[in-house]
Amino acid sequence: MEEFHYEEVQLSEMTLEDGVLRFPCPCGDLFELLLEDFIAGKDVAQCPTCSLTIKVLFSAEEKHCFLASSRTGATCVAVA
Repeated sequence: MEEFHYEEVQLSEMTLEDGVLRFPCPCGDLFELLLEDFIAGKDVAQCPTCSLTIKVLFSAEEKHCFLASSRTGATCVAVA
């Protein structure tokens, strides 16, 4: 059975704060995905207020760059 998500969002559109990836939800809250879950391979963020979810889209290189930059603060550019 295929999962339904409210939207598909690029990893680059999400923000990282306090170990949580976030993206605005139409209900006014934020979709959330724990960084440790993202590292473990999860790619679905859920809104804690409503039932909506989003799928986070990224390549392996984008994930690597995102994680590297979140640890060091340095900018990493993924090659297409």
